[in-house]
Amino acid sequence: MVVTLGFFGMKTMTDAYFYSQLEEINEMVSTVQAVGESNDQIYERMKRADVRINRFYPIVPEDANEKDFKSIWAYSLVIDSAGNYIYHPDKQRIHQGNFFDDIRQSPEGLVSKLKQGLSAGKKEHQRIKIDGMRTYIFYTRVRGTDWTNAIVVPIRGLQIPTYLIGLILLAVVCIALSVAYWVSRITIQRSTQPLHLLANSADEVAKGNFQNPLPDLQYNDEISHLRDSFGNMQHSLTLYINQLKTTTAQKAAIENELSIARQIQMSMVPTEFPQLDDIDIYGSMTPAKAVGGDLYDFYVEDGKLYFCIGDVSGKGVPAALFMSMTRSLFRAYSIGENEPDRIVSKMNKDLTENNDSCMFVTIFVGILDLATGLLCYCNAGHEAPIVIHKETYELPVDRSLPVGAYPDASYLTQTAVIEPQSTILFYTDGLNEAIKENVKDGTKELFGLQRILDVLNVAIQEGQLSPKAVIENMTQSVHDFVGDTEQSDDLTMLCIRLN
Repeated sequence: MVVTLGFFGMKTMTDAYFYSQLEEINEMVSTVQAVGESNDQIYERMKRADVRINRFYPIVPEDANEKDFKSIWAYSLVIDSAGNYIYHPDKQRIHQGNFFDDIRQSPEGLVSKLKQGLSAGKKEHQRIKIDGMRTYIFYTRVRGTDWTNAIVVPIRGLQIPTYLIGLILLAVVCIALSVAYWVSRITIQRSTQPLHLLANSADEVAKGNFQNPLPDLQYNDEISHLRDSFGNMQHSLTLYINQLKTTTAQKAAIENELSIARQIQMSMVPTEFPQLDDIDIYGSMTPAKAVGGDLYDFYVEDGKLYFCIGDVSGKGVPAALFMSMTRSLFRAYSIGENEPDRIVSKMNKDLTENNDSCMFVTIFVGILDLATGLLCYCNAGHEAPIVIHKETYELPVDRSLPVGAYPDASYLTQTAVIEPQSTILFYTDGLNEAIKENVKDGTKELFGLQRILDVLNVAIQEGQLSPKAVIENMTQSVHDFVGDTEQSDDLTMLCIRLN
């Protein structure tokens, strides 16, 4: 069945339609043949029939002709049994052209089938090429003759209504999509407008304007709940900022107090070093925090150098307070005293009383006779000092308990003769226990005693044995070793050179 769809008032064109037209033309041809009309009269009648057939195309106007719509124009034929044209729209082919010559481009099987149908006088249709154009041909025998009447319909013409319908449907879909787009856009804009207002309010909050009013929303939906959440956040941020301001002010006050405490602590250790004929002395203290628990002190009286270096347990403000107490006790008990163990014992007695915090201090107390080089010293759990002369070696020490740890601890005075041109380095464990953390594997490494000795041996080779040079070189070596690792302990050094 050959079908083109009808749409918006277009008539449906089917094989029944063409067969009905074929019958009308057949009736007309048999009549005019019987009457004996002239060829010109037959031609005019057939041309009018062709126009009537093509009125069913939706794009063909009533005054159209074959020339304007050649590719889609349906036309009728009348041929005799030999295939010669009795009628053809092309007047030159009448009695001169042959139908079977015009269908030679069609497959041989289709041509044979068509010939069989024509010879049998059947009423049917078939798809075939005529003049190289793909067509449907509807044919039947003219009654009372051996002629065949046919209507030729180009397939392209049958496809036009389908194309039109497709274009119309495409246009309708495009219009529908456009309408849906704009309706959706307007709906979304109206729905998201409260979100834009909330976003603007959030921007104001981000700028610090916590009192900026939030938009009023008329609906009790998710956006309204979001607005309430913004309000709660705004209130919470206001409280948090006020608390933060208070905390920041308190922190600034504490930091200011710690800065003052640091200045006071640093003023408690000697920062000016006298230039004496008998000795050269230099010291440095670098707390790990704002204030620390290390200490050193010295003074000269009656031709003797009284000095100490200590390391309080813990860090921060408690250690700083314990350090200041230790330094004051050293000054109080060392005046007029020639036995370091007695100085340390008295300090231990006072520091263990009411020591509820259980803090203690490792301390090295020494008295150096500047005339003879005799060093009397008492070590209470502190690091052994290093003597630097032609070579380096640790000063022998008796490791007693730290001061403040045990009230009945006993301490011993030891002696050693320091040769002229010798230098002694005293230090806290912030030097030998300086930590370097390896970023790759997370392991930690200590500066250690051997590196201290290596630095001092280089100083001997280079002749850099003044106390200040020794301490500055050691400080630089520690900094180079630890790199970016945060300082973990107070670093204190005291260096004495006997001239």
